Amino acid sequence: MKSKKVRMIGYLAMIIGISLPIYTFTNLVVNDYRQKSMYEEFKSLQEKMSEEEKSQLENSIKKYNNNVKSSNIVDPFSNEEYNTVYEFKKDDPDGIFAYIRIPAINLYKPIRLDASYKHLDKGVAHIDGTALPTGGMGNRSVIAGHRGWYKDVMFLNISKLKKGDKVYIERAGKTLTYVVSNTEIIKPYEWEKLEAEKDRDILTLLTCDPAIPPSPYRMLVNCERLVESTQEQVKEKDEVNKDVKNVSILVYSITGGLWIVFIFTVYKFIKFLIKRK
Repeated sequence: MKSKKVRMIGYLAMIIGISLPIYTFTNLVVNDYRQKSMYEEFKSLQEKMSEEEKSQLENSIKKYNNNVKSSNIVDPFSNEEYNTVYEFKKDDPDGIFAYIRIPAINLYKPIRLDASYKHLDKGVAHIDGTALPTGGMGNRSVIAGHRGWYKDVMFLNISKLKKGDKVYIERAGKTLTYVVSNTEIIKPYEWEKLEAEKDRDILTLLTCDPAIPPSPYRMLVNCERLVESTQEQVKEKDEVNKDVKNVSILVYSITGGLWIVFIFTVYKFIKFLIKRK
């Protein structure tokens, strides 16, 4: 009798023990799949915008960018109460503004306005006090993202980006192409590093550093706008970083293995309960 109780406790312990990593890895796989389908949905919705809606939005964007003050920048990772209201987005504060696509690290992420805890939990977000990610000489847009999250890799792999890698911002049926120029490590209060520069169109990706907490520093991946013809964009093929590709394969393999072990353990446990009766 005692032996049966021990076996039952053992099965339950195994099922509970496997459940947590299964939840984590399954979330990573599901989000990897969903981010591509969500990206296609976003493009479809953007194409349905009327010319009047596009015109109103563009005017609001210009107004915002003209009033940008870098002195207003607040570190979203050290302030859980971080919250900003964008006047032209107040009727849809959680809506997706644009998409960021980085082929080298296989990343497709929605960009929301306001780098709040809520928005950073869902993807990446624009930091108030910097230009909106719409391009333009003299503008610098900063997009923040977690280095990794319990259900998504987020900006985990941006340290693998190298000079020359492409970063695409897609919005309103247009694609802006940026090229990685350099990476910097700064302290959370060194916001002068994020000031706009005359005659340059800059996109900066911001995340915590190092990847494993505590993360007292911030990593900046600076990218500069590249104006290409449509023909050039079609001809060029962006390669996924080999390390990122290998990690993705590993995650899928581990997830499959965990599910096999979990199902087999549950099967054995059910058989044990039936025999016990």
